[in-house]
Amino acid sequence: MKKFLFTVWIIFCSICSAQIKQTDPFFTDYVWRSWSSDDGLPGNAITDIIQNDDGYIFIGTYGGLVRFDGVEFITFNKFTDEKYNFLSARAVVEDSRGNLWIGSNDEGIVCALRDGSIKNFSVDNGLPNNSIRDMCEDCDGNMWIGTASGIACISKEFNVFKPEGFDTIPNDNRFIVNQLYCDTAGRIWIVTRSEKGLYVYSDQSFSVYDGIHSIKNPVVTTISQEAGGAFWFGVAPYYAVKITPTEEIVLDVGHGQQKGTLVSCIFQDSAKNLWFALDNGVTILHDGFFSYLDRTNGLVDQNIISIIEDKEKNIWLATDCGGVEKLSYSKFQTTTMPTTINAIAQDKFRKVVWLAGDDGLYCQANGRLVENSITKMCRNMRIRHVSLTKDGALLISTYSKYGQIKIDLDGTVKFWTKRKGLAGDRVRVCEQVSNGDLYVGTTEGLSIIHAKDGSITNINKSEKVTNDYIMCIYEEDDGKVWIGTDGGGVFVLKDEKIILTLTKEKGLAGNVIFKIAPLRKNEIWICTGSGASCIKNGQIYSFDSSKGFGTDGVFQLMLDYTQKVWGTSNSGLFNITLDDIDEIIEGKKTKINAKFYNKLDGITSGGVTSTSLSMRDDLGRMWFTLVDGFTIYDPVRNASKTSAPEIKIQEVYADSNIVEMKGDKIILEPGVKRLLIKYTGISFISSEQVRFKTKLDGFEDDYTDWTSTRFVSYTNLKPGTYKFSLIAKNGDEVVTETPAEITIVLKPFFWQQWWFPVICILVVASILAFVTLHRINRYKREQEKAEKLLIEVTQALAGTIDAKDEYTNGHSTRVAIYARMLSATLGDSEEEQKKIFYAAMLHDIGKIGVPDGIINKPGKLTEKEYEVVKQHPVTGSQILSSISSMEEITVGARSHHEWYNGKGYPDKLKGEKIPRIARIIGVADAYDAMTSNRSYRHYMQQAEVREEFVKNRGTQFDPEVADCMISIIDKDTTYSLHE
Repeated sequence: MKKFLFTVWIIFCSICSAQIKQTDPFFTDYVWRSWSSDDGLPGNAITDIIQNDDGYIFIGTYGGLVRFDGVEFITFNKFTDEKYNFLSARAVVEDSRGNLWIGSNDEGIVCALRDGSIKNFSVDNGLPNNSIRDMCEDCDGNMWIGTASGIACISKEFNVFKPEGFDTIPNDNRFIVNQLYCDTAGRIWIVTRSEKGLYVYSDQSFSVYDGIHSIKNPVVTTISQEAGGAFWFGVAPYYAVKITPTEEIVLDVGHGQQKGTLVSCIFQDSAKNLWFALDNGVTILHDGFFSYLDRTNGLVDQNIISIIEDKEKNIWLATDCGGVEKLSYSKFQTTTMPTTINAIAQDKFRKVVWLAGDDGLYCQANGRLVENSITKMCRNMRIRHVSLTKDGALLISTYSKYGQIKIDLDGTVKFWTKRKGLAGDRVRVCEQVSNGDLYVGTTEGLSIIHAKDGSITNINKSEKVTNDYIMCIYEEDDGKVWIGTDGGGVFVLKDEKIILTLTKEKGLAGNVIFKIAPLRKNEIWICTGSGASCIKNGQIYSFDSSKGFGTDGVFQLMLDYTQKVWGTSNSGLFNITLDDIDEIIEGKKTKINAKFYNKLDGITSGGVTSTSLSMRDDLGRMWFTLVDGFTIYDPVRNASKTSAPEIKIQEVYADSNIVEMKGDKIILEPGVKRLLIKYTGISFISSEQVRFKTKLDGFEDDYTDWTSTRFVSYTNLKPGTYKFSLIAKNGDEVVTETPAEITIVLKPFFWQQWWFPVICILVVASILAFVTLHRINRYKREQEKAEKLLIEVTQALAGTIDAKDEYTNGHSTRVAIYARMLSATLGDSEEEQKKIFYAAMLHDIGKIGVPDGIINKPGKLTEKEYEVVKQHPVTGSQILSSISSMEEITVGARSHHEWYNGKGYPDKLKGEKIPRIARIIGVADAYDAMTSNRSYRHYMQQAEVREEFVKNRGTQFDPEVADCMISIIDKDTTYSLHE
């Protein structure tokens, strides 16, 4: 039974080995992807495919014309847009002016002009048939139309016409056109796929082409011209004929058991590879070799209708019933194998690469896996590690009875096992250190094989070595050797002595150690199951998912020549930059944005393994081990293939209604509540990885964060002019240099116009002004009445006082007038003048309490009588003290007899302490007293009065007020102020 199972295993391995050998290296350069009706196409039967100048892929189907940006399919037909009259799109061409021509299966032609307008052509305006089979543009800009019943031409002015020499056309223009082709000389070729059915139009004449001599009665099925000018003809059933001025070459491009019956398309890509589309797959001629593509190695449908290459150098295949397939130039070249690859080592001595697999050792030479004596010897062994010594010996670490194997360049084989002194038979890793010793890590401890005498020193579990399952070994330049264990952290040896141990408790990210290596000088990176730790200048810095690594289990880190750090992890393969790492260490940022790669980038694998060893070769290529093979990343190759996405603003919606875009400006009617802008970044390499930033000037100051969303919405925008800007970047972080922009004008309602609030303010202001003016006028009238009443009452009261003295009749009124004149001359306000006037009018109200006999006494008053008179200011102030609204009246009544030198009465106030209003009234009172007749004297002359003021300024009178009175006297030349 065991023998039987062993035989089955050998057969299985042989089959797998055969499959590996049969893998075509040409296809490892490509990533495959296909789309069908399940993904959004209206049908799986593809009739034509092109890329227009904007970058969109247009796909002809029997369900309409489809526009594709890498993410979304948009179908155009008479049901999706009423401006189109077709259902099917059988042929699609973009002319040199950017107009899109769509030939339908039975509705003629629709020309979608660059400005958005439409022109229709059918048998009604000159076409021989409404079933359009192909179209092409000639050197003069005319469109040639191939139909099911011959050809026609449409001029640049969109008129259907017959070309010169039309009468020479074969078969009286009664044939089915399969292809129209304009060559570099301006000749038009017509392919009908019948014997003697290849026609050429040249020098205003049609003729049958008979230049193929190597095949009898050839049926030409397609025509093409390569970059060098040579013509290629597809000839039924599976031949390709190349014709140059000097030779004719016939190639058999069929393959498989059924080699095909039709060559439908011949295409030369930008790398000068020739692609031959057949009804049983694709044949590619490259580097002098044929590669074949059919269902056995990836095609969904092998009946190929057309092949094109887009601007990003992706190859597109239009199939008869399998939708669309795309071959993208892969970032990674993945080789699938029937085993897990645990380690990779470049052998510069033998000029090969060694691959350590779970079922043996593999050897790659010149891009292909080869067999040799070493691979045969290691067949069915589980190889965990492979490396080389400095003199070219191959070190093979195995989980087998051979333990650790060493194979010298001369073929000498030596091996060590537990019986020969190793710590264990299951060897995980082996590295030669600078003194020539071999450090061998086993699952049971570390063994040091001494180069001088072959003796072995084992280091097993101890107080310092808590785990002796050895995972990795690294030697520093100074001879210190770092040993990583499976759960016990790291211990460091110097001269075979343990000088340092590091664990999670001492700052490492974890204790399960996968790899130890430097990225730069003075750094040691330790990859663990819980993150990665960097030891720099005696400090430990750890990185995990919380720092943006996207994972906690980091298996290995490597640096490429572009200073990108590549990592393998339990989340896949990723890269980061050294600058990001430094900014984390320096505290400038808290998180890194790691970029992960997947099958869209060419990693068609189940992933990486935790214990495997990847490498960088001397060409700078990164080799990564996988659970089912290996993959290669070439920075040089990929650096030349980075271009930013083509960004397009596709549609604008205002409250769910599409808005017509005229150039780079749109006008929105008033009242729009929600604005939605739909956009795209056209890229067919990892389309889902395209990211966008948007900005609406006038609404936001800066771009948004990067997002994969392909629309943005704004609500409740204010009327005004805005500028929308869009930028994008692809999966390689290449950002568009120039943003796509549109200007958006949101028209206002009339009440949102700038002048409307101005008018409203003016109207409201006018109303308020009218109301206020009305109220002011009413208030003024009422105030005037009140003032008049107040004056009359005051005058009546003052008159009552004055009536007590026949010689002082009118005195209060005159003093009030003089006081107001003084106030005005002193520059007081109108309001202040009024207060002084009223105060002066009532300044002598206290005389009510003075007996009439004393007031009207004709002679000189006695001292006692004078004391009675001197009480009238106090009496007056007491009478007026109840009037709180005008305190000045009380002040004027009490203090108008105070002297500036303090010798007045009743309070003997001095200087500025005398209220100003009282000082003014005192001057006015004195003037009237001197210019009026009294019981005891006649009025004084003006000069005498003036002299009194001059003499008493500063003693009895305030100098400023006295000077003011003198000025008034000087102006009164006629003494009109006298009484």
